[in-house]
Amino acid sequence: MKVKNFLLSLFMGVMAMCNVACDNNVAESDVPQAVKTTFQQMFPNTTAQWEKEKNGQLKAEFYYNYHEMEAWFQKDGTWTMTKKELSVSELPQAVLDYVSTNHSGLEIDEAHWVETPTEKYYLVELDRENKADIVLTFDESGSFIK
Repeated sequence: MKVKNFLLSLFMGVMAMCNVACDNNVAESDVPQAVKTTFQQMFPNTTAQWEKEKNGQLKAEFYYNYHEMEAWFQKDGTWTMTKKELSVSELPQAVLDYVSTNHSGLEIDEAHWVETPTEKYYLVELDRENKADIVLTFDESGSFIK
């Protein structure tokens, strides 16, 4: 009986968290046509889950060419940023060398390729136990920026 109550409580907790986390979800039918058009031009034959960000932009979460991705758009359809999740093996050797030399003992927790209208870069998060992650930025060739 205790297990049943525990599982029921766990389920209710997960549902409550989803309700809080899902408050920003936007139905496909509520996404402005200009945003849908830009999205389909950039990522043909792809569907997305949509969220409204605090700054008013719409964020698409989707899979494209075997990568988990996110893209942000203004309501008028203007694209502002794309973030593509990468595996560690997809990072340039220069990034891996920098991390092993300057942050030995830390593991890469997440890696992304980020594009905006004005820049492209790698974003790497290093996991530190019981501390905030270290976030590093590298240019297209893998040179450390910050």
